[in-house]
Amino acid sequence: MEQLIYTLLAYINNSLNKDINYHVAKGLLEHIHELESFSLESAADACHVAPSTINRFCKRIGFRNFSSMRNSVNIPIGASLHEANNTPLHTNELFMQLNENLAIIDQIPTEQIDRIVQRIKKSNRIIILGFEKYQVQAMELQKKLLLLGKLSECGTNFFKQMDALTELDEDDLIITISIQGNILSSYFPFIEKFKAAKGQKLLITFSGELGKLAVFDEIIQCGKIENSSVSSYTLLRLFDVLFYRY
Repeated sequence: MEQLIYTLLAYINNSLNKDINYHVAKGLLEHIHELESFSLESAADACHVAPSTINRFCKRIGFRNFSSMRNSVNIPIGASLHEANNTPLHTNELFMQLNENLAIIDQIPTEQIDRIVQRIKKSNRIIILGFEKYQVQAMELQKKLLLLGKLSECGTNFFKQMDALTELDEDDLIITISIQGNILSSYFPFIEKFKAAKGQKLLITFSGELGKLAVFDEIIQCGKIENSSVSSYTLLRLFDVLFYRY
């Protein structure tokens, strides 16, 4: 559900015109807690459009159809493939988890960091993909690269991120932030397009599972999966390391 909420919010936040798709996105958000029980026809009634309009909109934001989008609601807010919950941390727990992650970053071989930095320098086009709450961190990386003189792209609309994948060539770079590995989910309408995309593929994650896909050219594991609650802070530290080695 969380990714769908971000996608729909990004759509209405970035819509220049309040066209029919804007009103569909707004209507789906207003009924987000009911979507799981909706049929295509009931969703169309709730948004005051035809069923065909709902299906076209779902394809526009990256889903095969309304059923595919509705299935994504089954993923609970805050849940992942590896986390049972996301309870608030006490201060001591927060510092303990963060220090554990920082120790993992310190152990990343300098050779790997330098190899990634060189790949960034040589790439003609860089696409940064950040899902759910990590869109904010993705934009922070985009800003840091710009300060180094390297312009990159970081779409806040999920469907624009997916469209960008079809436009790349072998000299381009895709940087993907997927902390818990949710892109493996069968509900996530991304992985097949990602596999088909050209260009070098760098993954930033806490999960050891994504390496089994044999899709990524480079993987940085910068934290422990059970320390995902401090992932936002961890990512900022990793970006600093890349920045200073550039």
